[in-house]
Amino acid sequence: MEQTKTYKWGIIGPGKIAQKFAAALSLVPGASLYAVASRDIEKAAGFAAKYKAPVFYNTYEALAANPEIDAVYIATPHTFHHAHTLLCLRHKKAVLCEKPMSVSYESTLAMVNAARENQTFLMEAMWSRFLPIMEKTRQLVQEGAIGKLKYLRADFGFAAPYNEAGRLYNLSLGGGSLLDVGVYPLFFALWLMGKPDSISSVAQLARTGADEIMTAVLKYNNGSVASIASSINTQLSITAELSGTEGAIFLDRPWYKGSQLQVRKNDAVTQRFSLPYGDNGFEFQVQEVHRCLGLGLTESDRLPLSFSLLLSSVMDEICGMQNIKYSPQGIN
Repeated sequence: MEQTKTYKWGIIGPGKIAQKFAAALSLVPGASLYAVASRDIEKAAGFAAKYKAPVFYNTYEALAANPEIDAVYIATPHTFHHAHTLLCLRHKKAVLCEKPMSVSYESTLAMVNAARENQTFLMEAMWSRFLPIMEKTRQLVQEGAIGKLKYLRADFGFAAPYNEAGRLYNLSLGGGSLLDVGVYPLFFALWLMGKPDSISSVAQLARTGADEIMTAVLKYNNGSVASIASSINTQLSITAELSGTEGAIFLDRPWYKGSQLQVRKNDAVTQRFSLPYGDNGFEFQVQEVHRCLGLGLTESDRLPLSFSLLLSSVMDEICGMQNIKYSPQGIN
């Protein structure tokens, strides 16, 4: 689709992930960073200067109310996604909300309902979904390159310093490995295999109640199984494999933002694919938002809100098994 409009973006929450998103905007024709908002005005000013945004605010309400802004990227901690998304949707701003959409199915459903009531675009920022290597993987599975998919394994884990007040361990900020990085392998399993018929889980919890290590097994009545793992205190392989009745697909480390995969049959490599995405990767989800807005869509048909609801419900179920409870926060 030919790009004829320049979409002005706002960013709420100028943290680390927002920096990568702002850099991605400069790579997308028709994308412009127009405004940034932070409770810390100096932080907002510094971010705006670095990424050449002409406007900055120290309140999120001011950004949401600016009529010049077409779309807003929500990059605040998980527990604030609900409130900040609702704020923007009430002002008819298209929203790209950083994953996970929220910290509970109930709050995710409220976000989805608000988008539909306001007839305003909403999409979860599951950037890996739009990478070329992900598209190729799904294509190979759907075309039967490995027969019927029977087993999926994927993990994502790293070793972070233990800090009870930090975002990774603080439940009031949505801490824990599942919400932080386990969302990637869980997305992958649900995207390729759909809603599981049963789930089992094991976790090791920190003193704060956040999961340091989490594993889950998704079982399907058709005989397929998915095994996922996440960690914030241990380095995991960050690889993924898909096994079918006629072969297997292996995605190199780090699989969630990779560029290489191989198809193996009878222990021999039969196909190799190299689909690099450059230095950022976030630009593909920006392009998807622009495509949808250009078509007048209120949700992506490639990452529909029904999928975000499924992802949220399964995360809820896994957390419930471990008695991990999160509460959405206010605007703050």
